[in-house]
Amino acid sequence: MLWENLTVLDFEKGVEACDGVCILPIGVMEKHGNHLPLGTDMQIIRAVCEAAAEQEPVMVFPYYYMGQIAEARHFPGTIAPSHRLVMDNLLEMCDEIGRNGFKKIMIMNGHGGNEYFLPFFAQQMPHLDRDYAVYTKFVAQATAAQYKKIAKKAGYEDMGGHAGILETALIMHLHPELVQMDTQNPDESEALGRLDDVTKTGLFTGYNWYANYPEHFAGDPTLATGELGKFILDIFVENTVKSIKAIKADDKSNQFASEYIEYGNNPRTDRKFR
Repeated sequence: MLWENLTVLDFEKGVEACDGVCILPIGVMEKHGNHLPLGTDMQIIRAVCEAAAEQEPVMVFPYYYMGQIAEARHFPGTIAPSHRLVMDNLLEMCDEIGRNGFKKIMIMNGHGGNEYFLPFFAQQMPHLDRDYAVYTKFVAQATAAQYKKIAKKAGYEDMGGHAGILETALIMHLHPELVQMDTQNPDESEALGRLDDVTKTGLFTGYNWYANYPEHFAGDPTLATGELGKFILDIFVENTVKSIKAIKADDKSNQFASEYIEYGNNPRTDRKFR
């Protein structure tokens, strides 16, 4: 079910029909090479969630682009909100989702740069005394066997780190009219290694990505096809459906939320874990 398409009367029925589970698909607005649209992440993640919702009833939150993308603010079209706003706004959205009756919220991520802050976002829940559970998942989180199948289908091992074969193929399937392959020089996808002396020691800085890929493009998309995109989409949808079913079957996380409100606010109280 798509949140924005329901009437107020249908919405009330939808909460029950979805077993109180809502997916918030999150992406960003950023450059994806020269050949893909700025909203690539949102379009992919929303399509995966919509398709999954057709197989397993779940409420799908509207397009959400308030993610972390400071490393691409040097290109036009990028929307790079402050990190404090990113955290605060996502919490407010979850609070509103929870207030509307959903006690299980799955934040489905379509952007690699969100993978650092989303687990941290979820980790704050025990401190916030919320009565809903938050789960996070990255859309491209597939098994080694699944990626082996994708590589075999593509005839190439490297799916690309950003705007490469994988993302390009998905957009070719979802919105072929938005892909402009003739505008992109594949050579620009090669890592420059400008910070290797630092990063090879295991250090992380906010410029790691920019140092390697200042063009905001990683991976040759030349072999991408719409057929491959459909193949990849089906795998991502399958994995998402499994996660939705696991969340619906989870009878522990909400219990922990209530339990932790009591224990966390009264650390000297008697606690029973077994």
